Amino acid sequence: MAQYESFRRARRPEQKEHRRAVILEAAAQLAASKGVRSVNLGDISLAVGLSRSNVLRYFGTREEIYLQLAAERYQDWASRVIARLSRSAVVAPAEAAAVLADCLAQDTLFCDLIAEGASALEHNVSEDAVRAYKQTVFGVMDDVADVLAERCEQLGKEQADTVLSAAIVLTAGMWPWSNPSPVVAELYRTEPDMARHRFQFVPALSRLLEAVVHGLAGQAGSAQAPSDE
Repeated sequence: MAQYESFRRARRPEQKEHRRAVILEAAAQLAASKGVRSVNLGDISLAVGLSRSNVLRYFGTREEIYLQLAAERYQDWASRVIARLSRSAVVAPAEAAAVLADCLAQDTLFCDLIAEGASALEHNVSEDAVRAYKQTVFGVMDDVADVLAERCEQLGKEQADTVLSAAIVLTAGMWPWSNPSPVVAELYRTEPDMARHRFQFVPALSRLLEAVVHGLAGQAGSAQAPSDE
């Protein structure tokens, strides 16, 4: 763990912003090393050399720290997805699904934050903190949906929104399933019959998202088809 410098007291705005950044960096490093769920406020305060009460002067709760990190990583993910989708004038469903899955898997901490999001991190937070988080998330999801609908001819904006929602919801469940705890990983190692139920995150998520894209495209086509009556 990196050692962090500290001010005797953060008085100026730039000092306060620096300290917030230091807290976020420490929380991210801790979560990357042992998982978001395993990090508590005491771990973070120890890493930055502040008391718990001082950490809480900058973030209301541990959960608010990780919501801020999640919001930043949603923005990073959106930038990567948009850059990948924008390389081609037309993107096939399989390619669109692979881009979404690949860009998620590039940031393992982001996937862990998604897995903890609605079930844990959105609890024990202030209304202002969760509002800021949701505004960021919904904003970047809209940006990605616009590009996805533009590049993937099978999808309109509404269908693209649904595909992105599916990507996040599936990641929340599939990430911990594909990255089991040490005791479960050992069980899989010693009992091959159980190990066959383990899957690789990117291929599995890509297949499911491609099926979602095809299913939504089929619904759109049925809705637009002229009636025989």
